Amino acid sequence: MTAQTEKNNIILFNPMPVKHPVAIQNKKTTSLQVPLINVPLSLLALARMVRDDFNVKIFNAVVDSDYKDLILSGCENALCLAVSSMTCYQIRDGINVCAAVKERCPELPVIWGGYHPSTEPVQTLENPNIDIVIRGQGELTFKEVVESLRDKKSLKGIPGVSHKDGNRIINNPDREFKDLNIFPPIPYDMVDVEKHIKGYKFGNRCIDYYISQGCAARCDFCSEPLFCGRHWSGLLPGTVVSELEHLAKTYNIDTFMIRDSDFFLNIRRVKELCELLVKKDMGIRFTSVNGRMEHLARIDDKTWALIRKAGVHEIFIGFESGYQDALDAMNKGARVSHIKNCIDKCIKHDIDVRGSFMVGIPGVDVKKEVKSTLNEIHKIICAYGERRRLAHMDILLSFFTPYPRTKLYYTALKNGLKPLNTLEDWGDFDQFDFKAPWFPEEYFNLVREFRAGMPWNSAYEFEEWCEFYEGIQEKLERI
Repeated sequence: MTAQTEKNNIILFNPMPVKHPVAIQNKKTTSLQVPLINVPLSLLALARMVRDDFNVKIFNAVVDSDYKDLILSGCENALCLAVSSMTCYQIRDGINVCAAVKERCPELPVIWGGYHPSTEPVQTLENPNIDIVIRGQGELTFKEVVESLRDKKSLKGIPGVSHKDGNRIINNPDREFKDLNIFPPIPYDMVDVEKHIKGYKFGNRCIDYYISQGCAARCDFCSEPLFCGRHWSGLLPGTVVSELEHLAKTYNIDTFMIRDSDFFLNIRRVKELCELLVKKDMGIRFTSVNGRMEHLARIDDKTWALIRKAGVHEIFIGFESGYQDALDAMNKGARVSHIKNCIDKCIKHDIDVRGSFMVGIPGVDVKKEVKSTLNEIHKIICAYGERRRLAHMDILLSFFTPYPRTKLYYTALKNGLKPLNTLEDWGDFDQFDFKAPWFPEEYFNLVREFRAGMPWNSAYEFEEWCEFYEGIQEKLERI
């Protein structure tokens, strides 16, 4: 009986997203890196499906300093190890841990899921330390896989699964994307919530939460359309309010960082949710609420005011470029003019903006791209700086990173990128400082200098920034 119970143990692992965590004292924004402290929502989404029948242990590299040893110990009597990974250092860290696990427990099934394995299942399974890949939305697939492992049944025919069968790799049919409302709530009680609470801008106790899954956009640089098939599903507004109230009271949360890929896709639903939040008056705030600029540009002032009244204090917008040719190459579906429209709306309604830009899109004029994008960022800084409100904005500036099987990955190959033929190759990507072969060194260095000088990275006052930017312009013209 004991042995059977022990084999019901499932180990879930969220690897480290960056190689060297950077601690910046008193820094409330994340311009040079993703937030390291995050709730492993993807793992909790799986755990909720099996917690009644299995003993699930979750390890998150960003909060569990001794995670490798803990995983090795936990795997000795486990049914399986499951790893979630994006295209970044998570791959390298995940491989390292799985290799150590396989050395100690060679027969233990190792499952990978998440954005990268979903887009490169065969290449992922070519790694000797990985046995099964769960593609796309994984809740139901994971449940069926672990039940099959427990019952010693074949994985044949389980939708959304790729797996090894001797020397062959089998790709089962895709699984249909499901309505998010059929799943149980995210079980925050399965992790140590205190370890995952962070301070961020508007509050001292901020935690991650998502209201929707998927994205209907078709951006050619992004893995999301491949991962979800351009499907999208949102929780019912009443469910959202109920869950937020529970989390706020249970864990004393004052701020929620919203992790949706596109919060504003269904504006009618957004209005209904915001009206419920206003009526409930819980006093909670929302940050990093993701919106597409072409959607936000169409929202009327009355709705903007409602969104702010409901507690939205910050919106995250993927501006991506200040150069229209680059936006078109990305298939972004937006105009450069939408940037100013969104900034004006955010300023008018006292909503902070957190935006992202990138340079290095293959196949476009490099100098025009860099000049236009840096100038567009400068315009945003001026819009806030002239009002003495620099603390109410933040810009992430990175270099284009080609993700597997996206259209721009194939464009990158045509422009000199060497094919990435193994899972390990992808694990060495730096999504902030990827150096593309078509992007000249002098532009690369200038962009890094510009990024380091942005006020939230350099502590420049607005006047100092303007002087610094003049110098950047002069250097750019000399290239």
